[in-house]
Amino acid sequence: SSFSKPRVHNSFCHQTSGCIFPFAGWSLGLLFLDSEMECAKGGIKIRIYGFKLFIERFCMTGGNSPVGYLKAYHTNLYLSADPVKVREALEEGIAAATMFTPEKMTEVSKTQLRVAFDGDAVLFSDESERIFKAHGLDKFFEHEKAHENKPLDHGPLKGFLEALGKLQKRFYDKGQRLDCPIRTYLVTARSAASSGTRALKTLRSWGLEIDEALFLAGAPKGPMLEKIRPHIFFDDQMFHVERAAEMGTVACHVPYGIAQRVNKEGGKEMSSAPE
Repeated sequence: SSFSKPRVHNSFCHQTSGCIFPFAGWSLGLLFLDSEMECAKGGIKIRIYGFKLFIERFCMTGGNSPVGYLKAYHTNLYLSADPVKVREALEEGIAAATMFTPEKMTEVSKTQLRVAFDGDAVLFSDESERIFKAHGLDKFFEHEKAHENKPLDHGPLKGFLEALGKLQKRFYDKGQRLDCPIRTYLVTARSAASSGTRALKTLRSWGLEIDEALFLAGAPKGPMLEKIRPHIFFDDQMFHVERAAEMGTVACHVPYGIAQRVNKEGGKEMSSAPE
């Protein structure tokens, strides 16, 4: 049934296929809208560019924010170039991220959808980052060790990972685990020995699987993303988003948690958390 597939709302408007196209082309975009609306002398001109995508549902809001309709559409993921709308969606409990278009996109797989997630403040809550900000790295390690068996609270994109997992299960049930056309990645600055165990135990407690978990212990994520070549990558820190975009990855910023602060002079979202 198509209704059980993740629904992605995309507020980008392009006349040619844009950075979201390879991702949406996997039929995840059941609420993928590529449209242009023009009001002129008593009429509205609407142009929808389908690019042979299966477009099941869309909404036209006359310039108003579509965020209020997301829950009614059972949206699993909302992507926008507008960080204000993304924050509104997150406040409504919708998985959302601000998308950044790389100048030159890296070639991605045509046979397997690859989705890469950061951990803290993306899949998980920002609990651990708060410990770091308040007490430093050593206390962070102590806290994670002491709470190793206590699952972290969920982050804003947990639901989207769940939706992907339901699709994967369909293939697993058919004995196609090794040939599943969807693959998920955890790409985190956590280290495997000191803080990675809690992340893995949290996923297990949720009944969720991640195909590959990559613990970088603070190392740059760019080289690993270059190897993975994900169709889309989510992180709460602009530093990692910008570096990923520079390497040709479609990178999305999740403006959630203590890592976020607003530069009031320039209005630019920045990260103040450790890399």
